Amino acid sequence: MNQAGTPAAQRFAAVILAAFLTVLLAPMTAAAESVPVPEPPSRLKLTLTQLNPREINSTSTTLNVSGTVTNVGDRRISDLQVRLELGEKASSERQLRNSLTTPLSSGASISKFVDLSPATLEPGQSAQLTVTVRLDGSANNLRVNSPGVYPLLVNVNGTPDYGRQARLIALNLLLPVLGAPGKNPASPPAQPSQVTMLWPIADTRPRVVAAPYGGKAVLSDDALAGELRHGGRLDALVSSALSVRDDPQVGKALCYAVDPDLLDTVDAMTRGYDVRTATGTVAGSGVDAAKSWLDSLRRLVAGQCVVQMPYADADLSSLSGVRNGDLMRYAIDTAYRVQQVTGVSPLPGVLWANGPLNNSALDTLGSGGVKKLIVDESELSPGTSGAVTLRGTGLQATPADSLVSMALGTGSEQSAVGVQNGLAMLAYRGLTRDQGGPVVVTPPRRWDLPGTEFTQLLHSFGELLGHRMLTAVPLPQVLAAAPSETASMAYTARDVATAIPGTVTNEMATIEGTMADLRSAMTIDPTAQVDPEQVLLPLRYALVRNTSTAWEGTSGAAETSAADSRTQLDALLGRVAVGTPEVPISMASGSAPLPVFVNNMLPVQVAVRIVLNNNTGLRSSELPLYQIPAGLGKTTLLSIPAQALRAGKFSVIVNLSTPGGTPLGNPARFELRSNEYGVVTLILTIAGGAALVLLSARQIYRRLRARRSA
Repeated sequence: MNQAGTPAAQRFAAVILAAFLTVLLAPMTAAAESVPVPEPPSRLKLTLTQLNPREINSTSTTLNVSGTVTNVGDRRISDLQVRLELGEKASSERQLRNSLTTPLSSGASISKFVDLSPATLEPGQSAQLTVTVRLDGSANNLRVNSPGVYPLLVNVNGTPDYGRQARLIALNLLLPVLGAPGKNPASPPAQPSQVTMLWPIADTRPRVVAAPYGGKAVLSDDALAGELRHGGRLDALVSSALSVRDDPQVGKALCYAVDPDLLDTVDAMTRGYDVRTATGTVAGSGVDAAKSWLDSLRRLVAGQCVVQMPYADADLSSLSGVRNGDLMRYAIDTAYRVQQVTGVSPLPGVLWANGPLNNSALDTLGSGGVKKLIVDESELSPGTSGAVTLRGTGLQATPADSLVSMALGTGSEQSAVGVQNGLAMLAYRGLTRDQGGPVVVTPPRRWDLPGTEFTQLLHSFGELLGHRMLTAVPLPQVLAAAPSETASMAYTARDVATAIPGTVTNEMATIEGTMADLRSAMTIDPTAQVDPEQVLLPLRYALVRNTSTAWEGTSGAAETSAADSRTQLDALLGRVAVGTPEVPISMASGSAPLPVFVNNMLPVQVAVRIVLNNNTGLRSSELPLYQIPAGLGKTTLLSIPAQALRAGKFSVIVNLSTPGGTPLGNPARFELRSNEYGVVTLILTIAGGAALVLLSARQIYRRLRARRSA
């Protein structure tokens, strides 16, 4: 009987087959699950241009949203519509944080869809988006019941060719409500939250690629001139702050954070500067703009609170690892430059640091005169509130409100979103007083907004202060608070991974070592009276720029900056060089000195060593060190003792270096012509002549003897 055909046998075979397939297909299934599903391609770009009003109060009746929708895909999109969705009021800080990163899934109240004009877009085309809704909770409108902060979603639907209708893009932002429409406004708290705000004035990245002592600065491009002109980013930062300077509440709450590198750059531009191009340099166009902007900045900060950022917003943790932190003081000890350029001294010992710092940086800061740091609260131990003492150091850290800072930094491509979210978070602080201590607001250090948004932020901030939802407090008062606890700064593996590459810091260490050797060869020239440190200072600042946090996320930017520093160092070393003779040098005698002309274009005296190479036809004793005075347009003649070993034409290579061996300038080839015999040559000539005389006399004697015999 065939057992294979019984039901039991069939079940057994099925079990075996299933087990076999499970083992066989398990790796394939796991591999399939590990492959990430690609996100659908972006079809639309939504740019918000207007949100009115920015905060809802008891007299508000409608909400208007305007913007532009652009087809950035490769297909035509039709049936474009937009609607607004309003979520439930946030009841906790955690909900608000989630609202900044996670789009609203479903709204508590939703408006009806409104067609865009036009409703069909070809690739590259744009349409205007305008939607106005009532806030009374009626059908197809939004409902606002009580004061608070609500998540708001701008939802755009459409139908791409070969696809179905779907949500193609959505914009997520927060809507502060200070009073429900038609109801009584929210009562101000009995003790409003204290708030102070840093107003950052910094460039988006370092610009200087060369700044020789006594010469013109060379910038990487001329974009900074546009930022300084009317309507530019830096002009907007200053002019918007000037518009509220006389407001007693806003002015009291503001403190201006300045980057000394920006001040140095603009100050150099006022004296004329060049811009690097692919073929050389051209004159910069922003001299007048730089002068005007500096005048406006001085008016703004006169008599006001000023704090300094690290020079070029440097990564202090990376900088502290270069030659035991030798360069750190150039990044933090810049108060005198801020005072020179602006006329105002920054708060002593106070630094607005960027990102968490490692122990090496903290130790160096303490020894460099920094006593108080302003840092994001997320960089400190969890649960930290108010001023703290950093564990293991004598530094005091004042935490900035990470919720407000995070909100202001949202919407990098949506200029109005970050300001709107920041205002909502400030309103939340005023409505709930969740924050125990003062609210220290630190906007993005290099934020880029239209001037209208800067002004909107400051005026809305002033309204919150005017309504007593918040109360202004000067930053020095906040910094004067005694630390209540001890905390640690969290420097994680992620911070290590995003730090300046080791190739850059290694190159910096090499350059700094060469500079140290060059400095040891420099002394003050009695005539020029220039401190050698001033000659090297521009290059030291160039090295600090190599570690700017502006380079993070930009591949090769830090390496390019380091290459510019190497070029500056080579140019500095090249300013002390041996002049190459245009014609061969004739040595009048075998022991005549070799004339060497040295050009020193530095304003300091330099000790040099001269070494002769490829000198088979020349003998020279060990040469002393020579002190070359400051050039001042002149050359110095040195007489190098030398002795020709043979007559004729030959060449010698003259090298110039510091006493420590750092090459200066380029080697020079001297073509020599000797008309005199050397000692060895003379002895050989005399000996040969004597032998010739003896041989001739012997031959004459033999001939005479043979003649007599005959």
